[in-house]
Amino acid sequence: MMTVMGGEVEFKAYTPGQGELLPSYTAEALDPSDPAFFVDEVVEGLDLRAFEGRYAATGERAYPPRMLLKLWLFAALSGVYSGREIARRLHYDLRFRYLAGELRPDFRTINRFRMVHVEDFREVLRQTVRIARQAGLVKLGRVAIDGTKIRANTSRHKAMSRGRMDDAEAQLDDEIGQILLQIEEQNAAEDDEHGDGDGGGGLPEELHSREARRERIRAAREQLEKEKGEKLEDRHQKSFADLEANMMKTGEGSLAYCYNAQAAVSEDGIIVATELSTTPRDEASLEPVLDKLEANTGERPGRVLADAGYRTEKSLEAMEARKQMCLIAVGREGKKGKWPSGRLSQTMHRTLRLPWAQALYRHRKTQGERPFAVIKGPMGFRRFMLRSKRKTGGEWDLVAAAFNLQALWRAQPA
Repeated sequence: MMTVMGGEVEFKAYTPGQGELLPSYTAEALDPSDPAFFVDEVVEGLDLRAFEGRYAATGERAYPPRMLLKLWLFAALSGVYSGREIARRLHYDLRFRYLAGELRPDFRTINRFRMVHVEDFREVLRQTVRIARQAGLVKLGRVAIDGTKIRANTSRHKAMSRGRMDDAEAQLDDEIGQILLQIEEQNAAEDDEHGDGDGGGGLPEELHSREARRERIRAAREQLEKEKGEKLEDRHQKSFADLEANMMKTGEGSLAYCYNAQAAVSEDGIIVATELSTTPRDEASLEPVLDKLEANTGERPGRVLADAGYRTEKSLEAMEARKQMCLIAVGREGKKGKWPSGRLSQTMHRTLRLPWAQALYRHRKTQGERPFAVIKGPMGFRRFMLRSKRKTGGEWDLVAAAFNLQALWRAQPA
């Protein structure tokens, strides 16, 4: 209470640390429209036999994969991609507590689930597409295919150039040789003092660490030689932390170790197929994405929309062989470029000058790029947490499945 001009003002009672009665059931404390309920309902209807088949019948009982999948999907909707953060939220976020029930797995269990099931998340994505079709979505009259660079779980500080690798390996060879010589001298001295057979007590740690570094350098160099072939130069570099990630130009204009994440998007904004590439160029992903699209939906899209990154004479020949109608930009959008070479490229250039083609192609940006804006924006996914193409590919499928759940949740009647 305080005294001011005109009388005394009373505030509401405030007692920090006061006990509070909560609802008996966590669900009663949540808003009925919370997406946690939607994630819970959808995952309960998924076929998770592929997940369950990876567990042994003997030994200690495992945490239900259905529960852990709910946590990861809802975490992606909430912008959380760390197992430690999910484990923390199980102690204070009622939505996570509701999805976990009475169970409280630690961060190791949560992280291990994502690692073990990276290949199973593709089936989860496929089932979200099936659910969307049952809801009357997934219109394939026109499908936009686009890609975005997502940073890998490494950095330039964990990389080395091809020229530096040779110098570093030669230095390590010299250091390892010196350590081995010292070991021989020490063993000989101990043999003279104690007799034969008593010298030596295993390899020292410093030798193990240098040999491990040398093996990492050799593996990185072999990966570079495999990727670059005859074009390999001393300036080309490779990360030791993730050998399959490559330097790419990000949307911010900087160079960083990334993967090229691809997505095919239906007219109504559902991701119907994904692909992950280790090269910055997009054209090699066009057919793999279409193959997965047809596998996920059982249909062929009416027409494919893609930007100039997917256009080569070879990719257009592949579309002609598949009898797949498409509109693929020949040059930069809104810019007048040179007349292209190649029969199919010239035909595509002429087609895109027609009013009906221009009107149809305008949908590409809003249709193809919107999911990436949501995934990198509200969903906060800008960097992979796992390493290697196989694991990051599964992580990308998980994020795409979470995006589809969000799209389905928003498409529900109020």
